[in-house]
Amino acid sequence: MGARASRPDISDVDAFYDLPAALDTKGDAYDFSQTKGKVVLVVNVASLCGLTTVNYADLKSLQDEFGDDLLIIAFPCNAFLFQEPFGARKTCAFARKRGFTGVVMAKVSVNGCSTSHVFKYLKRETNTRRIGWNFGKFLIGKDGKVRGFYTPHTRPVTMKEQITKLIAE
Repeated sequence: MGARASRPDISDVDAFYDLPAALDTKGDAYDFSQTKGKVVLVVNVASLCGLTTVNYADLKSLQDEFGDDLLIIAFPCNAFLFQEPFGARKTCAFARKRGFTGVVMAKVSVNGCSTSHVFKYLKRETNTRRIGWNFGKFLIGKDGKVRGFYTPHTRPVTMKEQITKLIAE
């Protein structure tokens, strides 16, 4: 029996920017402390989902409108009908081809026993038991507090008012 990778302990994490690092698509550790003082939108994405086109278009629109005031972090996930079958490089290229300029992380699980520590934290902070599909969204304030979970069918552009308020805080 092989050794199991240890999962980071997040029990004492009070802010998003205090989370232990996670891997990006290049295999590099992404230090969440660099999100301190920024409004962040975390999205679980998939390349082959029926919601992909509209969500990537909306995410691009938010990036264009808010620029450096909003950081969008995409976490590819293959849990829902295997709609993210690609490897890290192809997934990142897919997102970039759609105009996404945010951070693309390594593929993760968002539900179940192998849930990423990032999504365990986000779900804990919003009392979200389960993410139901691709493109679930978590909005985080500059203070690192998770301000809400938005379902996959919530279009990112409908979040502009909340994002604007968080930027102004």
